[in-house]
Amino acid sequence: MTPVERATRLFRERFGTEPAAVASAPGRVNLLGEHVDYHGGHVLPVATAWRTAVAVGLAPGGFEAASEHGTPVRGAWPPARQGDWSDYAAGVAVEFLAAGTLRAAGLRLAVASDVPLGAGVSSSAALEVATAGALAALCGWRGSPRELAVIAHRAETDFVGVPCGVMDQMASALTPAGSALLLDCRTLETSAVPVPLDLVLAESGESHTLRSGSYAERRREGDEALARIRAAVPAVAMLVDIPPAALAQLLPLLPPPLDRRVRHVVNENQRTVLAAAALEAGDVATFGRLVDASHDSLRDLYECSTPRLDAIVTAARRLPGTLGARLVGAGWGGAVLVVAPMGRGEELAAALAADRALALPAVRVVHPGAGLAG
Repeated sequence: MTPVERATRLFRERFGTEPAAVASAPGRVNLLGEHVDYHGGHVLPVATAWRTAVAVGLAPGGFEAASEHGTPVRGAWPPARQGDWSDYAAGVAVEFLAAGTLRAAGLRLAVASDVPLGAGVSSSAALEVATAGALAALCGWRGSPRELAVIAHRAETDFVGVPCGVMDQMASALTPAGSALLLDCRTLETSAVPVPLDLVLAESGESHTLRSGSYAERRREGDEALARIRAAVPAVAMLVDIPPAALAQLLPLLPPPLDRRVRHVVNENQRTVLAAAALEAGDVATFGRLVDASHDSLRDLYECSTPRLDAIVTAARRLPGTLGARLVGAGWGGAVLVVAPMGRGEELAAALAADRALALPAVRVVHPGAGLAG
């Protein structure tokens, strides 16, 4: 059964009635552009074929949520933070209430998902965007996928309290079928990019969560670095405005580790633009080298890798056919992305899965999918 079918069945079983609307949205794998979205930079995510579906219906009172993977939740209306999985859906409902789009005494929802949890493929954004799509259908509101992504992003930053950029929600809502999405996170301009590659996701088994203090600390470091640079060069509105050639002049203004953080952001933004151009040209070897450089920068400059992630990257790079490997999903656990020529993904996945020293809990070939669907 598909996630949509399972969410519909779960709603029926849990609440004894048919849902009024159902929508689904994918997880995402970010090919390049890590920790630049909240600095207004470029990112290159691809939607996965793994999807989350949300079925919704009105209730006479209160907020009720059921999931295949989480404890059922009952609470007041409007919803308040529970500190669990339901916050990602409840936050979207609160946004619809605040806008006056949703007028209800209560809400019921049921969630079914194929998106791996804690693997850095943004299961949270898939839940938020699917909830936004289902609520829009419930209310008869014809908001664009871009508008729904913005609502989903506000739910995560304002309600859940994760200071993330907009990449995950935009990727989940907008990515065209079978392509990557080059997204300018400042202007929200997008373009489709071909993916002439096989993609393999090797899960580390280390829990990945953006609620951890390390992510917020990197945000604070970036804000402090920008303030120091702007004091000397007011024209710099965001860190990605700094040309790579200007780093030698500006980095001496920053104490460690702020200088390392800025060097990563500036160069990673440039790497992402170059990577999109390489894919457009079918130059997968150059793309792979950029992927490798991204991980090295995340490890050494942004310091968001772990020994376990580094070991997986090293093992993957030694395999014949690997073009590049890097951590994905912000780091501090999660997974490693391995890129390979088309037709080599299954072979590489099998080799990684057979590595007894790594003992990976899951190795999956990623099949590109499409964005939000009603």
